[in-house]
Amino acid sequence: MISVSTIKSYMFCPLKLYFQTNIDEESNEDYLTSKTLKDLRIDIQDLFNKNLRYVKKDMEIDEIEKRLSIGIHNQIKATFDIIEEINEKNKNNNHEKRNKEEKPNKNYKNNEKNLNKINKLKNNDKIEFIDSDKTSNIPKTNQINEIREIRERNEINEVNERNEIREIRERNEINEVNERNEVREKNTALESLVDEHRKIEELKKELINEINLNLKILSLKIAEAMKILDKDGDEIHGLFFPSCMYNYLIRDIGLDLIGLIDKIEVEKGNYFPISLKPSNPPIKGVWDGDLMETIANALLIEQEFNTYVTIGYVDYLKIAERRPVIIDTDARKGFFKVLTHINKIIEEGEIPNVKTSLKKCENCEYKELCEKN
Repeated sequence: MISVSTIKSYMFCPLKLYFQTNIDEESNEDYLTSKTLKDLRIDIQDLFNKNLRYVKKDMEIDEIEKRLSIGIHNQIKATFDIIEEINEKNKNNNHEKRNKEEKPNKNYKNNEKNLNKINKLKNNDKIEFIDSDKTSNIPKTNQINEIREIRERNEINEVNERNEIREIRERNEINEVNERNEVREKNTALESLVDEHRKIEELKKELINEINLNLKILSLKIAEAMKILDKDGDEIHGLFFPSCMYNYLIRDIGLDLIGLIDKIEVEKGNYFPISLKPSNPPIKGVWDGDLMETIANALLIEQEFNTYVTIGYVDYLKIAERRPVIIDTDARKGFFKVLTHINKIIEEGEIPNVKTSLKKCENCEYKELCEKN
């Protein structure tokens, strides 16, 4: 069964989908962060909806903003606490995995003990010496044999001692290398932690700016609507927040398709798929990936609710703008054509031809792999 997220990957780059399908090891960290932020945006919309019911028509614009923003700060803080907890948990799991893979030799951790052992070997008392008094009464032939045996034993002992000293020194060198590597790993981990913290702070700042922009635009629209209609917020909230369902999962066996729809608005028996996007939109219309996602969601809604969908929307949250997607016959034909190509990549392992060195390839994790091939 093909997921809508698979279609989005294909629309971004068919070759990226091929790599993800055939060679990639799936990572949940980025997915969990992205999902958590999307859930936060939905929670913010719910707070706007709830707070609008307490807005009065005689309020000034600043009062309206203040009323609408109640609870938002706490929601943002709680969400980013969750993101940091997820990242910390992933780091701990990776650290434990590395520790299991490493096999340190515990017998040679203390270099001082090894050095002391070397010194003892250098002052070895195992060397045998020839006692002339003891050998004076022994026949000459036997004396020669005994002397030879003693010399041989001494030579063997010396060789063994040299080998042991060399082994101890090698172990000490290995320990020193391991210690340097451990320090380097700790420094790298610290740098990674700082970078991760900086990244989270940037995400937080960007999200707050986005929410503030949406808050100001919504406040202006509400103030204008209350003025024109001469009604309070609880009487007009349906204009801004129609009945809807969030994160609605639909599976369709006939289409062999599964998707988690960000938002479905329902008005007068009509269903409208809404995709929530934190990215900037193109100059006109919507991105190709967002187009195909909206069409896929529309087809899923049609099967789920036995209805017909002619239009969907993409909400580009960064600029607080909603853009329509017309779902006509041509759009549906284009979608099924894309679905055919995706099936060839997933089921048959077909390698698609793509143009590289494009701007969107710059930060792709498969860039080097593409260049090699």
